Amino acid sequence: MKRLIATAALTTLIATPALAQSYPGVPDEGFYLGTAIGQATFKNSDFRRLDDVDRKDTAFKLFAGYQFNPNFAVEASYVDFGDFTANDEDGEVKVDLDGFGFALVGRLPIDAGFSVYGKLGLIAWDGRVRDAEGSSGDDDIDPFYGIGVEYVVNQVMMRFEFERYDMSASGTDLDTDLISASIGYRF
Repeated sequence: MKRLIATAALTTLIATPALAQSYPGVPDEGFYLGTAIGQATFKNSDFRRLDDVDRKDTAFKLFAGYQFNPNFAVEASYVDFGDFTANDEDGEVKVDLDGFGFALVGRLPIDAGFSVYGKLGLIAWDGRVRDAEGSSGDDDIDPFYGIGVEYVVNQVMMRFEFERYDMSASGTDLDTDLISASIGYRF
């Protein structure tokens, strides 16, 4: 009986590190920081009906998160979607949007630092419209979601992702899509 207990204890000690094995240079948990650049597309149907519409602009994002395990993280971000312009009968109309987001991130590790992920969150956004009559603004909290791929090597994180921000104000849709590439660091 003592030999069986000793063998079981020794087997457990030897097998435990094998169960906890991860890829070198890819931490399973901890903080991470990053920045992204991409293209935002403004999806408002009223805006599209105007003349000389520019519904796309360069956007950037700063993000920070905490990875709890290989499959789950939380992430906070600041996103500047850029400026979208068009012309109406009175002159130029400019819309700019930005906001702070918080998301839950579900990650599926595939192989050697490569993973796919999905995110679901809320964005506290601020928008401003400027035209010949003046300037007006609005803000709210609305949902967003996204999918992406990530590759981590030696704690450097590279991402490519698509996000949809379902924003609306006073019954007007301000939906915006963001396609971005990012780089970050896992601590």
